[in-house]
Amino acid sequence: MPLLGPSMKRRGPRTAWTVAALVAAAAGLSACAYSYDDGLPPLGERSTPSSAPPAQTLRPLPAPAATDPPLRDWTPDMVASWAEAALPDQKGLSFGFGYGIVLEGEPVVSSSAVPAGTITLEYECRGGPAAHLSLELGGMAVVDADYACGQVWVRTFVAPQDSVADVTSSAVAGSAAAYVYRVVKR
Repeated sequence: MPLLGPSMKRRGPRTAWTVAALVAAAAGLSACAYSYDDGLPPLGERSTPSSAPPAQTLRPLPAPAATDPPLRDWTPDMVASWAEAALPDQKGLSFGFGYGIVLEGEPVVSSSAVPAGTITLEYECRGGPAAHLSLELGGMAVVDADYACGQVWVRTFVAPQDSVADVTSSAVAGSAAAYVYRVVKR
């Protein structure tokens, strides 16, 4: 019989069976692999997304109620209430918030100081089929397009340094529109 040290004990057949069962279970489990079909190519074959932020994102809103009064009957309180509900100040640090009613040939310009970094412009209009929005950052056009009313448009851009953002809202094709915008850093 071999000599056993003080910390060594003789193991019985029960221990041998337990070790054999664990080794067999480990070998069986190592052959299993979790897999599922997510519709994407395997990890090594996927393309890397670009680091550029999306140009614009559409976030549809419910259609206005049929009982809404025509835009010409809106009071300043109604415009303010709609603007707060359309673009609530929920996330991020807001650097600019503007709203009102624009008429053909009467654009509304407002300015906001924005810090360097990634900035998000949210915009919505209501009342007409579309409205025009432009944003200049330090005299350079960043956004300049017509947007369909009744949905929130989101545009992300990068301010290379602290600057002033000039936001211009205007009516399109003779249709007055209520507008609201928010400039946010998230």
